[in-house]
Amino acid sequence: MLAAPAVLFPDSLAATLCYLTGLLLIAGHLIVAARSPVPGRRRSRLAWIVAVACAISGSAAWQSSALPGAPDLLGDVAQVLWIVFYVPATVAVHRMLVDRALPRTVRQAIAKDVAVVTAAGLAFAWYLLIHPALESAEAIGGWSIVLIFGYPLGDVVLLTLAVTLLLIPGRRTAAELLVVIGLGTSLLVDIGNALLPAQAGSDRWYLPSYLLINAALTAALLHPAPDPASRVEEGQDMRGWRMALLGIALCGVGLSMMLLPDQGWGRIPAAVAMVVMIAVILARLRRAVADLEDAERTLRHQATHDQLTGLANRSRLLADMRHAVRESPTLFFVDLDGFKAVNDTHGHHCGDLVLQAVAERLTRVVRQTDTVARLGGDEFVVVCTGLAAADTTALSARIESVLAEPIDVGDCTVVIGASIGLLSLPAVGELTDQQAEELISDLLSSADAAMYEAKRSGGGTRIVEHAHVSG
Repeated sequence: MLAAPAVLFPDSLAATLCYLTGLLLIAGHLIVAARSPVPGRRRSRLAWIVAVACAISGSAAWQSSALPGAPDLLGDVAQVLWIVFYVPATVAVHRMLVDRALPRTVRQAIAKDVAVVTAAGLAFAWYLLIHPALESAEAIGGWSIVLIFGYPLGDVVLLTLAVTLLLIPGRRTAAELLVVIGLGTSLLVDIGNALLPAQAGSDRWYLPSYLLINAALTAALLHPAPDPASRVEEGQDMRGWRMALLGIALCGVGLSMMLLPDQGWGRIPAAVAMVVMIAVILARLRRAVADLEDAERTLRHQATHDQLTGLANRSRLLADMRHAVRESPTLFFVDLDGFKAVNDTHGHHCGDLVLQAVAERLTRVVRQTDTVARLGGDEFVVVCTGLAAADTTALSARIESVLAEPIDVGDCTVVIGASIGLLSLPAVGELTDQQAEELISDLLSSADAAMYEAKRSGGGTRIVEHAHVSG
């Protein structure tokens, strides 16, 4: 409401007084925010307080310069304060990013995407704002150079800061949304004021818009920031939006190069921006492909391996046995003796440590080409191929020996044993897939039965014969 007179009656004393009253109210809320800092957020909030204070003071100085008898120096003071605003604003957004406690890979991805947008913003700032201003300036001095470069580069900073906040994964807080709204609106207002012709009357809405922008940035400071640990998200949830952003930025600079008249050296800024953007996008895509490959490898591993022990699971065991049944396999069906007592006495955590130790010992005593799988609970299966009778006996003895060794489970040591069902399959002829599946099921059932016989007999190894199967 206080901004309305500046729109309806620009350059009037009433408009100036209403505008200054609005700035005074916003400054009061800024003081309230400064006097009630959130623990652990002091540095980021202090930077925002300084940034908003510069913006409010600049607007107040500029509006006050219109009062009767006001010194001309106020206009220059306003310009300086508005340009200084970008420095603490950058520090504040950086602190907001740090407060998010994001993983290093996520921070790197954000930095690459922001670099692409920044390169595009610099190219457009040069061709749309800086270069035309330099060509049309009647006299170029030190202060005019600062203004010609300062505001366009400041708009690039606003774009960079807003995009950085938007690219942070997870749900944005109210404070972050207000900052994005304030920065985004400020960017649009600045660009519109620079590009619209003077007769468009941009002064009627330029300063009033900044009254609303300052209010939004101040309101962001009044919203409490939640604990960073409660805001840690699982991953990036805007991949489609991000790729669209990169594509728009790259296409925009590419089209600008095509539409530019033949300027010779004047094309260098756009060419440099294109090279930077392409290099960053390629690095971004390379990282995305690598992450996708890692995720696929992880999923494949999880689908075929036991999560606790890292051994092959039932699915992987059956897949390996489809090849092993054609190469005279030997199965060791292992069940731990005394494992239930470990769980009952020491707890399931100690039981998990025992299972991991068993997995490590079984893997250590077999060959790399052999398969060690955990079927579930305390049941394990070892599948070997091409073992002679003496090797089978020796391996069975080694398995019994290593599993009988004491196992350290932290503050105590436990001793278990093993009951083993041992089955060797002689060479078979060619098998159809159906015959192989039936044979695998029969082998596991026979070895399982032999293991239970060994357990009923007090442990050790029970060897079972299997009928010859031909194709």
